[in-house]
Amino acid sequence: MTAGNLRYAPGVRLRRENERVTFLLVPEGVVELSPSAAAIAELIDGNHTLDGIAAVLAERFDAPGDALRADVAEFCDSLRERGHVIAG
Repeated sequence: MTAGNLRYAPGVRLRRENERVTFLLVPEGVVELSPSAAAIAELIDGNHTLDGIAAVLAERFDAPGDALRADVAEFCDSLRERGHVIAG
């Protein structure tokens, strides 16, 4: 994924039903997110880069940043490939 702040593409929204259920509303339908995917998705707000998201999560979960960055990149790349996330 390219450098830059990550944001959702037009027509894509994050919706949290409760502490356990988070959805990504996309033009094609609804995607239910796992808790770890939801933690990443909540930080895709136009204010964070990929590295910034990984750093926030590493601090929040007291986890190694390098391992988290790979997971964040994989998730964000999959969203980008589907046209749900834009970097810039």
